[in-house]
Amino acid sequence: MAVVNTAVDPVTSDEDLPSIGNKRDAATNGNQALSSQEGQNKSLIIPINSSTNGNNYNSSSGGGLFIEVFPEEMSSIRPTVLSKVLRDEQAPLKTWCDASLLYIKAKREREGCELLNAAVDSDDVMSGSNTTDRLRVLASAGIAALAQANRQTGGGGEMGSLDGILGGGVDGTDNTVDRAGGKDQKDELRSLADARFTKADNINQVNPMTWIGKGMLNLAMNKMDQARFFFEQLTLKQCGEILPALIGMAAMKFMEKEYRDAQELYARAMAKFPVESGAATRVGFGMACYKLGQIDRAKAAFRRAHDMDPENVEALVGIAVLEMASLDDVLDPREYRAKAENIIKMISMANLVDHTNAMVQNHLANHYFWKWTPVPGTVEVDVGSNHIKGNMSINLEPGDRIRIGHEFETYVVKDDSIRDGGKTFKIKDNWKFPSATGLKLWKKDYDRVLSLAKGAYSATNIPEIQAESLYMLARVYHARGDMEQANKFYDKACKHSPELSPARFGLAQTLIWDEAYDEAAAHLRLLLGTCSNATDALAALGLLEVKGGKDRREAFVYLKKAIDLDPFNPDLVLIEALALQQHESDYPLSLDRYRKAVCLLEAQSKAVPAEVLTNMGVLCHETKRYEEALEMYSKALKVLDESPEAAELAKSSEKSKDVVVRHKDNNLFWVYEESDIRAEAVSDTEKPTLVVRNPLTNLESLEFKAGDDLALNDIDVQVKEIINSDDNTIHIVVNDDAALPSSETRINIKRSNGRLRNPSSISVAFNLARLHETAGRIVPAVELHKAIVKCHPSYVNSYLRLACIARDCGSLKDCSEWLKSAVAVAPGNPEVLTLVGNLHLSLCDWAPAQKVFDQLLTQKVPKVEAYSMLSLGNIYFNNLNTPKKYSKHLQYAADFYRRILTKDNANAYAANGLGTVLAEKGELFKAKEIFNRVREVSGDTILDTLLNLGHIYLAQMKHPEALQMYQSYMNRTRTTGAPITSKSQDDDEAEVLLYIAFAYFDWARQTELFNNANAAPADERYQKCIEYIEMAMKKSKKENVILRYNWCMAKLQAANCVLQKVNRNIRRTAQEVKDALDGLEQSLPIIQTMLQWKAEGRKVTIPTGMLTDFANQCKHNIDSAKSHLNEELKKEKEAQVIRDFQRIEAEANEKQRLLSAALEKERQQQEQEERERKARQKMKQVSNLVANWESAAAAEKERTATKKEKGPGVVPPGGVDDEAGIFDTDVVPTSTAALFDESDDDDDVNEPSGKADETAKVDAEKELFGDSSSEEEDENTNKRHNDEEDEEERASKKLKSSDEKDHEE
Repeated sequence: MAVVNTAVDPVTSDEDLPSIGNKRDAATNGNQALSSQEGQNKSLIIPINSSTNGNNYNSSSGGGLFIEVFPEEMSSIRPTVLSKVLRDEQAPLKTWCDASLLYIKAKREREGCELLNAAVDSDDVMSGSNTTDRLRVLASAGIAALAQANRQTGGGGEMGSLDGILGGGVDGTDNTVDRAGGKDQKDELRSLADARFTKADNINQVNPMTWIGKGMLNLAMNKMDQARFFFEQLTLKQCGEILPALIGMAAMKFMEKEYRDAQELYARAMAKFPVESGAATRVGFGMACYKLGQIDRAKAAFRRAHDMDPENVEALVGIAVLEMASLDDVLDPREYRAKAENIIKMISMANLVDHTNAMVQNHLANHYFWKWTPVPGTVEVDVGSNHIKGNMSINLEPGDRIRIGHEFETYVVKDDSIRDGGKTFKIKDNWKFPSATGLKLWKKDYDRVLSLAKGAYSATNIPEIQAESLYMLARVYHARGDMEQANKFYDKACKHSPELSPARFGLAQTLIWDEAYDEAAAHLRLLLGTCSNATDALAALGLLEVKGGKDRREAFVYLKKAIDLDPFNPDLVLIEALALQQHESDYPLSLDRYRKAVCLLEAQSKAVPAEVLTNMGVLCHETKRYEEALEMYSKALKVLDESPEAAELAKSSEKSKDVVVRHKDNNLFWVYEESDIRAEAVSDTEKPTLVVRNPLTNLESLEFKAGDDLALNDIDVQVKEIINSDDNTIHIVVNDDAALPSSETRINIKRSNGRLRNPSSISVAFNLARLHETAGRIVPAVELHKAIVKCHPSYVNSYLRLACIARDCGSLKDCSEWLKSAVAVAPGNPEVLTLVGNLHLSLCDWAPAQKVFDQLLTQKVPKVEAYSMLSLGNIYFNNLNTPKKYSKHLQYAADFYRRILTKDNANAYAANGLGTVLAEKGELFKAKEIFNRVREVSGDTILDTLLNLGHIYLAQMKHPEALQMYQSYMNRTRTTGAPITSKSQDDDEAEVLLYIAFAYFDWARQTELFNNANAAPADERYQKCIEYIEMAMKKSKKENVILRYNWCMAKLQAANCVLQKVNRNIRRTAQEVKDALDGLEQSLPIIQTMLQWKAEGRKVTIPTGMLTDFANQCKHNIDSAKSHLNEELKKEKEAQVIRDFQRIEAEANEKQRLLSAALEKERQQQEQEERERKARQKMKQVSNLVANWESAAAAEKERTATKKEKGPGVVPPGGVDDEAGIFDTDVVPTSTAALFDESDDDDDVNEPSGKADETAKVDAEKELFGDSSSEEEDENTNKRHNDEEDEEERASKKLKSSDEKDHEE
């Protein structure tokens, strides 16, 4: 915490302090003692009172002798000498005070304090003075001692922690400095000041100077209430607004973080005492303005303080810090450079004025941390080399960071083999640019940074400034790669100032380097608590959370927040992509984030790094986007081709003409080069042949040889033979299937494009070879791996892949050869040794495998150590059958698994191994819980867990669950194509199929225990068992005796099950019995063959007794099966006869039914025909009636027309009007039908005419529309007829029953 104006001196006015005299004291910030207004700029006058002439100095008359000491002479006078002179001359106390003031003005505060203490401690000096002078000297001595104590506490008085207040760029580190002595000295000085003030109080308790001193002492000790009492309650109330009290109250308000009140008090002090307040008050006012956010007013206050006192360190640093903070707003590079230089000049000037100021030293340390210091001389370097040669001796130490030219930065490393007087030195990284000479060399002056940071730490006790110094030291060690020291100093910096975010971030970085991920994440969370918008911390924490795998959702929340804060930062998007890349299920999302990062880089006109493109290729490879992966690798190679290193390799005269790769799928690594050779196809040869048309004298003139690939007008051919014929022409025989062009053509020769010689391209080439492997292109993959190891013999990964390919192809000899080559290249490489150990495991060579993994265990590599312990545990578990070592090996296996879980409780493989041990011990419940937990954590990525759970369920008689686990294992291995054991995929599948078969076998046996109808499913389960055993036999590459025996056993049990169906009331068929008999007859020869092999001494792992028992039982069952078959055949024959009778009867019934149906159908047809006949007859009658009506209508019309033609004529006598009236009667004419009616004449005569007409009408309607009641009458007639028949039948039955009764009677 800043102590502002803690060392102030009283300034009195004539009105307020008349007893002190007409003097006015100026207050400085602990750098001045009491001074009078009259003597501020005067020299020191010491009257000579010991002279023999007896003349005394009289200031009023100007006579007498005196000693005059000018201010510029004070720096060369020792205080002991001056004290002796003042004592000898019996100088008044006022002169002692004036001498002390001159020392303080000369920046010799300690000497001034010693002089005042000498005066106070001298009884002769004090006894001869008045009370006022004694009070003044005591108060001044106390204030001077307090100022010394405050300087011990923080260099620079009130500005001691200005850097921490203004948030400047000064950072700190640790230096192991013992602070006990400084603290004791500080306490001693404060005790001395308190003793001086107490002695002054004993003389006079009402002394404002003593009050001011006591207020300063309490303020320095953070006793705010006591300080307020002395400044406000005593001094201001008793003496009014005097300068020391106002400044003291302002300092107290500032320390209480009441910045507005502090600003007001500083302003009142400057307004009332514009000159006496001095530069220190302006500095305090500026600091209060800064804390209130008034940056411009703060700058103005610091500049005014600097104008009043050009050597005021606090003002210089304040201006520099505020100007440094405003550099980000400067866009013009020249203006930026000018302002930066001016800032450094101010800080350097402040350091010259006060080289013990910790804040200034921290700023300078930060400046030199970033500054490149030129090194005398020039250097030369070759491409790809890590040795630099200078034209003169260069003073560099290992660990120094240097810059060669304007772009290449690296470190100097130690090389004892160089002995040329310091002209040549070795660097960490190879020079990746073209060879050059006369290059300038720069280095970071870290030694000066360390010196300044240590000095700053020693010069202060303020924790914040010490933390910045410690942070600066940590940065230097971090930059040099000394992570242990950097971690140490970062940690101390954080303890000194927990809110120093850069130090905490650096601590997290070193913890990540040390793989203490949980602790690093904890520090990053603390950092975000104080600085929630730190994007780097958010990104790092998100990446750590993803790597830990504890809370992935929270991890991506951190990453998303960082990206939201800076959405156009491609680095943050790349970090998110890298975090997503840690989990296989997030590969598609990771690929999308990479694409977004690439878009941002391209939008910002930045080059996309080859590493990013390579990662994108790997992700496309893993997500089975093979074409896109190939495109990404191609882009990565193009980016690497543009590097200076690749350009230098392309120009190298040592470029090889040999084609290392030639396959068409490896076209990224070869090109066709044009040649001057022209050739033409020859037609009269057996093989495709070219004749060279160039005038070449010999074969050596050709640029190619047999085996090379050529291109002729986009036609690829391979040279098989080159022949120099008798006619001095050169013939080129090519591959048989080549279609040669008929015309003369230029020959293009396939050459390497040099990419494989570029070390930066090797990782891309390796990934491309792995892509070939995954896509099934084994030939180009092997070719590319061999090319890699040929161009870069130390590249171990390609040796390992070649070994794995040979192993997968079944060539264990080639696998062993490649592994030997890898061991020769990298003898202690953990990956090589691991693969060697796995090869031994696949061959069941337990002893060599154990030796390899024991060797790996001694290397103490964290991940390799865990894998080695896991492998050793598996070795012991797989050797449980060793005689008399079952318990020992089981315990060893459990110990190894527990050791892994002790170091990493999230290791699912070790947990799975421990579960197998518990299952072997019979603790099935615990083992099941472990396996389920492993499945939950790993997401079924550890396939062994499925098998183990299947075994557990099988042991618990939960056959459906066991079968489900086995089937899940099968499905997953088929999907991934990668077995979890060291065997081949087919062997793995055969083994699991055998597990499934046994599960069905055991399930069937358990079902048979019912021994009743409930045992019916057993037969089907035996058939499933046999089916899976046969599948396993097909998958197994070798003749497996165990599988054959299991198949025979399943056949035997299935036959027994069929034979026992009779006793269990389960239906069976003769075919089932026959199949059982066939199975037994097939099994017996196999078992007899095995017995023969045993007799011949061949290796058969099944005991002879078991085989003999099996054969005997099989024979017995064959005999029994034959009898059962005969019985079933007899039963089926009898059943067949019964079924035949039933069939014949059913057929007769069916024929009778069909006959009845045919008769019924025929009757229905006849009825239908009758109805149709009647309908046709009625329709004919209708037609006749219609024709008659039409004839009658025509006759009537003709008659009417005839009457009209005759006219009325002459009326005859008798009153007849016309002819019609002669025949007109009242009788209604009858219809034509009535004339020919066949009914009785008598009936017609008796019926009245009206009724006859109605009858005729009805008859006509019936004839027209038919008699609707005729059918009903027919039905009624039929019904009556049926009723009569029923009545007759009932009567006959009744009569019959009565006869029977009579007969009984």
